[in-house]
Amino acid sequence: MSNYPTISVLMTAYNREKYIQEAIESVLASSYKDFELVIVDDCSSDKTVEIAKQYEAKDNRVKVFVNEKNLGDYPNRNKAASYATGHYIMYVDSDDFILENHIETSLT
Repeated sequence: MSNYPTISVLMTAYNREKYIQEAIESVLASSYKDFELVIVDDCSSDKTVEIAKQYEAKDNRVKVFVNEKNLGDYPNRNKAASYATGHYIMYVDSDDFILENHIETSLT
């Protein structure tokens, strides 16, 4: 087995404290377990980072990065991709959620 996950789930965030918990929990509840969840915050001014870091502290598949300056949506997505170590990447927005089998069915 590889030291790298099969898939990197990339989640960018900016002021998503109302939604990010549900988004993170939907990824962590996935029936497919060989993934990393890379969260890249784009200088939020709310509790987005605090919420994300709570999950990072509990689950070693979660990795949280915070930009030094605001990059904007698409540059932040590219930044998230630069942190990916998986063989494949998948984006899940920080104000969305995925179904339990979404990662698994995406790989088939």
